[in-house]
Amino acid sequence: MSDIAIKLASKYAIKNRYANFGPCLRQIQVHGFRGIRGMTVELEFPITAISGLNGAGKSTLGQLAICAYRKPTTSINYKRQYVKDFFPVSPADPKPISDDAKSIYTFESDDYKRPQEVTISRANSAWSGYKRQPERHCYYVGFTVYIPKVERRDLSVYGGADLQFTEKREIDPQVIKKMARIIGHRYDEVSFQGVSHKAKESEIGIASRLGYSYSENNMGFGEGRVLYTVDRLETSPEQSLFILEEPETSLHENAQHEFAKYLLDVCNRRHHQIILSTHSSVILKALPPEARKLIVRDQDGVEIKNRISANQVRSILSGGHARPLDICVEDPFARVLLTEVIRSKKKELLKVIAIHDIGDKDAVREAVWVLRKTGKNAIAVRDADVGAAPKDGLLSFPGNRPPEVEVFTNGAVKKLIKKKYDIDVNWILDRDDVKDHHKIAFCIATEAEADEEVVRVLAIEKYIEEITNEFDALISQISAAVGA
Repeated sequence: MSDIAIKLASKYAIKNRYANFGPCLRQIQVHGFRGIRGMTVELEFPITAISGLNGAGKSTLGQLAICAYRKPTTSINYKRQYVKDFFPVSPADPKPISDDAKSIYTFESDDYKRPQEVTISRANSAWSGYKRQPERHCYYVGFTVYIPKVERRDLSVYGGADLQFTEKREIDPQVIKKMARIIGHRYDEVSFQGVSHKAKESEIGIASRLGYSYSENNMGFGEGRVLYTVDRLETSPEQSLFILEEPETSLHENAQHEFAKYLLDVCNRRHHQIILSTHSSVILKALPPEARKLIVRDQDGVEIKNRISANQVRSILSGGHARPLDICVEDPFARVLLTEVIRSKKKELLKVIAIHDIGDKDAVREAVWVLRKTGKNAIAVRDADVGAAPKDGLLSFPGNRPPEVEVFTNGAVKKLIKKKYDIDVNWILDRDDVKDHHKIAFCIATEAEADEEVVRVLAIEKYIEEITNEFDALISQISAAVGA
């Protein structure tokens, strides 16, 4: 986890949360909206990134969240959102919400042991509970909030020839640097220029770089949306709530990564709470595990899974087009071991599988369950000390210890390392008191003045050569799972 994410996690710790983020949302319980019944969403981090297949319910959660607060008494030009704004009833949609629909919001208070709970429910045709909500500025950045001015025929376009400049709003140089880092090129200046035409007024972003000045009318959608979103995040009152709909839209992958890093930064500085929907594994990977969630919808209902890995999301959202079988393992060492075993035994399988290092045994089990729940073909190969559970799709490496221990305590492997690096494996591990098997390869590589990956692959290849027949059953199980 990055330093900024660690700082944010500390600020968001339950005892510190209200002091830093005010009456932010701790939990949302959803019942009766667009087929979601009895789902609880825990907001474990200032940023909550919700992923899932189209139609799973990501937008529904964001829309309900934006309806959680009253209009601040100090605000003037601000309009709050209500449930009716997002769930309209019509002949085309006669029942988007059930008769007993309700949303239960849990807010932080100055006593973390006694959070405030407010229920919004429908009594006849009206909704009750709004008056008990805390106050907060909330902003919904959906797909239509920023539409390029040239597409919506803004007055700066249709009245371009007779446009009058009014007041200019400067952007802080540090904010300009943050915009530049996201987009990937340097700006000399960025500002918002007030404009008017026939008594109508508006504002248009203007950027200058490489000796060329251009307005939003000549910006790409991605650049213009970043300009709009960053400006709103920087100029809104602190401790605001933001709902972002798929902020990766029209951004290249590095821009998505930098945007996620920016969200961590702005939450740390300005103590916003952000809930975003996304299909971007790049954004998810840039955020800590407690920020990631996945919505799964099937014939049994809608569920939410916490701390989903970016690799899992990428596999699920690909819909199986990339590879017909996903194999989950615990860590990078296990991934390399399994890859090399398959390469030596049945290398054609490598073209039809995807191997993901997920985390510990519980994370691996959960990953297989989630992948299968979404219709993916998935199994796991767990460490030998954990064992197998074939009926649940959980296979196991041979042996009875973690793969790192099995590999580096193998007699032939130790002889090879002694011959190549003049290192006694037993002595090194005893000298350094290595109790964590994940550090074995690192300790040997450090002593050998070699790259850890080189040592790892060298040892794995020798190990496979020595016990090759012991992998036959595992390869047969993988082949059966992939249908090969």
